[in-house]
Amino acid sequence: MSLENVILLFENIEVTNIIDLAITIFSILLLSLSLLAFKNTGLKKILYAAAAFGLFAFNLFLEYAQDTISSYFGDVPFDIIGSVITLAILILFFVAIVKRR
Repeated sequence: MSLENVILLFENIEVTNIIDLAITIFSILLLSLSLLAFKNTGLKKILYAAAAFGLFAFNLFLEYAQDTISSYFGDVPFDIIGSVITLAILILFFVAIVKRR
């Protein structure tokens, strides 16, 4: 494979899609690790962090759906849904930090 072919291959792939995919995989990994930590420790505040990581992965999926297959969803207000999910993520992290056992 020549250098020209490699360059053409990467021109078709958007860097933001690769980064979003990496962020999604990392948030799912953090969700799994949080659930494993909850199983081992039994601390309920870890569940708040796990829920936040899960919502973060879901939020990225919604952004992907908005960019690629929004014609199937019709007039769904993705911006409002994304903002509500972001607010929920922040609230869950705040509760996870502030909550006592």
